[in-house]
Amino acid sequence: MNEIQTPSLLVSMPNLNDPFFQKSVIMLCDYTPETAFGMVINRPSSLQIRDILVDKDAFSGEMDDPILVGGPVQPELLWAIHTPDFSDETTTRVDPTVYMSSVQEVLRSVSSGVGPTKYHLGSGYAGWGPGQLDGEISDGAWWVAPLSADLVLNMPFEDRWTSVLAEIGIDPLTTSFFTTGEA
Repeated sequence: MNEIQTPSLLVSMPNLNDPFFQKSVIMLCDYTPETAFGMVINRPSSLQIRDILVDKDAFSGEMDDPILVGGPVQPELLWAIHTPDFSDETTTRVDPTVYMSSVQEVLRSVSSGVGPTKYHLGSGYAGWGPGQLDGEISDGAWWVAPLSADLVLNMPFEDRWTSVLAEIGIDPLTTSFFTTGEA
């Protein structure tokens, strides 16, 4: 199998029979033969930004945005993905158009009026052990697609899965697949 390039998008195939990852789009941030990790970017939770703020009166940003469920691993871990117009010592450049930073720092900067133009907060991540992701791709559970900052930061969450599938030429309503096991 060819080496997977990161960053990229993993899109679950319509035949993936896993309750957590069904119809998921994952921003794959790191991949090696030993491990891989990324965040589900199309699964909003019922939890909103307002629900994690200690001082709601001090926050000047949008409080109704949902917190994304990034994956089943370490759900207590919070993260922020955002536009590159904000950076501090906690920031990691995912690619030139998508950055990742501490939730606390992003919220502090937004409240101060110097935060990123667009951001999403999430919790948890998806992770794979040695050879696991390669096996799941070989089994037809996932397809790898190029990272799209517009999709990651701007597209409505409910449109992301079908949009990535359309980009790779798959219509889930007309394409036939055999069911694959759990991811």
